[in-house]
Amino acid sequence: MELKSVLEIIDRQKITEVALQFTSIPGTLHTLWIPVSELKKAVEEGIHTDGSSLGVVDVSKSDVKLMPDLRSFSPLPVKLFPQKVARIVCDIYKPDSNEPFILDPRFVLKKAIKDIQNVLGADVMGIASSEIEFFIFTPENADQVRLIDQGGYLASPPTDKAAELRLEITEELRKIGVIVEKHHHEVPHGKSEFNIPCSDVISMADTIYLIKFIIKLMSARKGLIASFMPKPFHGEYGAGLHTHINLVDENKGQNLFSSLDNSGILSEIGFNFMAGVLSHAKALAGITNPSVNSYKRLVPGWEAPVYISWAHYNRSTLIRIPPGNKKAARLEYRPTDGSCNFYIAYAALLAAGRDGIENTLTPPDPVEDNIYHMNIVERKARGIAVLPENLGEALKELSKDQFITEGLGSEFIQKYLQLKQKEWHEFSVHVHDWERKRYIDV
Repeated sequence: MELKSVLEIIDRQKITEVALQFTSIPGTLHTLWIPVSELKKAVEEGIHTDGSSLGVVDVSKSDVKLMPDLRSFSPLPVKLFPQKVARIVCDIYKPDSNEPFILDPRFVLKKAIKDIQNVLGADVMGIASSEIEFFIFTPENADQVRLIDQGGYLASPPTDKAAELRLEITEELRKIGVIVEKHHHEVPHGKSEFNIPCSDVISMADTIYLIKFIIKLMSARKGLIASFMPKPFHGEYGAGLHTHINLVDENKGQNLFSSLDNSGILSEIGFNFMAGVLSHAKALAGITNPSVNSYKRLVPGWEAPVYISWAHYNRSTLIRIPPGNKKAARLEYRPTDGSCNFYIAYAALLAAGRDGIENTLTPPDPVEDNIYHMNIVERKARGIAVLPENLGEALKELSKDQFITEGLGSEFIQKYLQLKQKEWHEFSVHVHDWERKRYIDV
């Protein structure tokens, strides 16, 4: 979208403020607000901000430059603010040049796309969609929350107490051009899910952060808390954001994961891509499941994908090939959760898949049996490995994976590991209530 067209929409809709948004490395959404009168200058020259306060640069070299990407322009729902506001996602650049900032998660994703295009052609694009799962809490007091309802899978109102909120959110999203194909109450108490159409990976990551922003804000307006935490409570199901991904040749209008004959749902490229993801699965966990809490969800028995395997229908595997139209052939990568940075997660999946394509890797046979019912000997006999059990193990696997490091950029991975290892250390040395209850009388 050109600046002239954006300014025409702004004038027609009487928008007065623009929210310039971007994410930090861990995935926190940041916003810089400007009046519409400053947008032309920001687009042409960029706008500087303090990168050291965001943890991406040293205080001695603190400035970074935000460059609005007008392709991400979207008016925000009028219910959110008293003023009419639009949102634009920014790329991050070095302060005194037109050189991209290599620690910008959006740049990392663009690099991963370029690497795929170097292998398969300039018209190839990564396509994705992530199922958006979240919990709704009612605050009890300053320290406690309770789930909004006790409903289960596809519960109906009045048991599904979040239905009214979801309907309001989907209506507002629809008004700004974001289509929710379906939404419903999920299996756990108080959990909802939105499904949105797939798009190119950059637009999808932009859209996910927009939807999360609106869900959280509209929930807060009603005195509720929307949370994308992977596992809020022990003994309950968690929340994943299963990621559907494939590759498309945009010039030919061809899904490169679709087989051209009747031999199967996936093409050779699709199988190669899947083999790459499986071969890098342990390192990928450090990217797609980057929180301490992620590994409270990734435990056997709760429909959590902990076993490095694939299947057509089996939901106990890491990757599933969803049934349906062959033209929509794709992988469903099931570990991803809401604590990840989606720009980085998509980039890592593309990098792993590229390894499979470049080296014509072949995946193992599918596992259609319930892996949760297998013992360790049976799993070993079938060659089924397991994801890391905690964030510390995942970060070690990531640090050893040279292909993912090169794919995302060694400087980026070094900074990412530094931030996440600090998080793991803080958790490891913290004394928890469980420990006091367990060991107070030793």
